[in-house]
Amino acid sequence: MRTMVGGMKGSIGATVFVVSIVVSSLGTAWSAAPAFAANVDPSLRAGELALVQTSAGLAGALSAKLETLGATEIQTYTAVDTVVARMTTAALAAIKTDRTVTVASANSVVVALGGGRDRTGFESDEDANGKPNRGQAKKTTAASPDFVSVAAINAPAAWRVSTGKGVTVAVMDTGIAPTPDLPKQKIRASVDFVKDGAKAADPSGHGTHIAGVIAADGTMKGVAPDADLVSIRVLDTSGSGSLSAVVAGFDWLLKHRKPLDIKVLNVSWGAKQTTSYNSDLLSALVEAAWFSGITVVAAAGNGGPAAGTITTPGSDPFVVTAGAFDDAGTVKGGDDRIAPFSSQGPTLDGFAKPDTLAPGVSVWSLRVPGLVYLNGDGEPIGSTSDRYIRQTGTSVSTAFVSGVAALVASARPAYGPTQIKGAIVASGRSVGAAATAVDAAGALTAMTRVNQGLEPSALLMQILTKSGIKVSRKGVTWEGVTWESVTWETVSWEGATWEGVTWETVDYR
Repeated sequence: MRTMVGGMKGSIGATVFVVSIVVSSLGTAWSAAPAFAANVDPSLRAGELALVQTSAGLAGALSAKLETLGATEIQTYTAVDTVVARMTTAALAAIKTDRTVTVASANSVVVALGGGRDRTGFESDEDANGKPNRGQAKKTTAASPDFVSVAAINAPAAWRVSTGKGVTVAVMDTGIAPTPDLPKQKIRASVDFVKDGAKAADPSGHGTHIAGVIAADGTMKGVAPDADLVSIRVLDTSGSGSLSAVVAGFDWLLKHRKPLDIKVLNVSWGAKQTTSYNSDLLSALVEAAWFSGITVVAAAGNGGPAAGTITTPGSDPFVVTAGAFDDAGTVKGGDDRIAPFSSQGPTLDGFAKPDTLAPGVSVWSLRVPGLVYLNGDGEPIGSTSDRYIRQTGTSVSTAFVSGVAALVASARPAYGPTQIKGAIVASGRSVGAAATAVDAAGALTAMTRVNQGLEPSALLMQILTKSGIKVSRKGVTWEGVTWESVTWETVSWEGATWEGVTWETVDYR
């Protein structure tokens, strides 16, 4: 039976979810090819799940056609004109000759690959010798946690002006579970695109840890304690998922952003950048969210300190990319250092990244009640009754920056994503050579111009054009009326590239 997706539904050691695109088509098949058949992944076989993109408005019709040809497990994502189905021989033959099919590929696998260098993600409070893992003079425990990282970015000072009230942050991750510090009423909606039968809201624990850093409001205070949350589950218990789940997550996000007041999206995962952002599907997706009014904050990746290791979609020039620094377990900034695992730019397109740094080493946050957490050696960490746990990686840093974005969005409701990014970047204080760390209080008053002269993703623009949406190339305010007029439900995510496009007199606020 066809399933129209869009309605709401009721331990992993990874700290940045690195997406391993198994099928080669993502880096190549999204480019326009001389022959139509080139847009169908040659590795696709009958019996496999396929991700099929259609012309605007035709996803439902394609679903019906595939069903008559025996395809099963059919899911239709109308906002992004994409159908996922397990193909029969007849269905596969049909899409190869169907002129409404723009791209068809095997359903890619997404895999959580682990934490920062010499770290395994979730951590015990003690090292192998029973000593505090941060080397503090006074050991902290799960019963008496230290939340200095929130203070290290000056969040308490920002709360005199803004606590994130009225802003909803979407967390696209492993789910969010209510805890004593994260009441159920703060989670405005939860949707699950993994469909692995998991009954727990967050069977992994990663998404809840991230959500706590952003908006916990109990004994632990997150960066934006009065912000609300939306959980978009795209990764399973082991941190694995599919590209189709990510596409479905963005499909839902774009449809529900206004009724849920979603102003910020936290993306604590990424993929190795193998192509320009102009032909990268993940970049096109985050830019669609960005231009619809959502400030996207993405992890830089844990591949540092080598240059050129920024992951996508953090490599997209528009979004806010978060790297990690070590606050040394203290509030003072004099002992802060860039975390050695934090990925560095430039991107393949030559952009300097990350845009800012935030705490990312042994950060305390929420633990899912009753969930068993394992370290890198497969050994349990702490007790299932503990309320808090440590984690390391740029995924945690991303949560801090998302919280600051929520503070700015609440204090400055007229700001769009580019202005919020400008406030975050301008707030920075020096941490090492040519690196700055976010300052929550400073971001409420600071401002600098960012994203000047950037060209929107060529793939995104091709998608809009193919969907019959006309976007002027001159005199356009990319975050103004033009983008607000886009009906994202009609957008077709078609794979193609534009060459030789010159963008002129673009007004970036």
